[in-house]
Amino acid sequence: MQKKKPGGPRHDSRIRRTGRAPAAGSKPRQAAGAAAGSHRSQTTLKASAYQECFDAIVAIWRDEGGNTLDDIALMATINSVLANRFPQYFWTGFYRVCGERLVVGPYIGTVGCLQIEFGKGVCGTAAAQGETLIVADVNQFPGHIACDAASRSEIVVPVPGPEGELIAVLDIDSDQLDAFDETDRVGLERIVGLFGKASA
Repeated sequence: MQKKKPGGPRHDSRIRRTGRAPAAGSKPRQAAGAAAGSHRSQTTLKASAYQECFDAIVAIWRDEGGNTLDDIALMATINSVLANRFPQYFWTGFYRVCGERLVVGPYIGTVGCLQIEFGKGVCGTAAAQGETLIVADVNQFPGHIACDAASRSEIVVPVPGPEGELIAVLDIDSDQLDAFDETDRVGLERIVGLFGKASA
């Protein structure tokens, strides 16, 4: 859905300089190589950040009661850890499966949609398909539900329960275009996998 940008640390994307002057005609190759290196570095930093979030969520959950807690407590913890770690997150929250619709659960950001039908918008489509959806530009997604015009891109991750059943979706929006990639998908799918393990 669409929502508010929390603060958080920014990753250092500067490129290390070699100190050598480029040879004639070699600038484009070096620039391309530097860009590729920077992209790899950013990907590594993001993957490390997701690992840190995963470890923090597991530690908090275990310290605060583990299996004695319900899904809402875990959802709220995940929201807090993620929203405070990634500055590009504009809205972070869960939509819980309630019958034939999704109903808003814990979230951080501006007011989101309260309910979404299966198959509608990015959240409803991800829920109906049972697959993570990454949308680089929400305005290009057919049937996108605009809760906040500031949202530009979105990732929605289905949340499986202990029997593999769909219990919710994790919805994250950014006010930047194309803010999410496969590293986000892998990191977030691992985190929501905790619901099946936590509830077992």
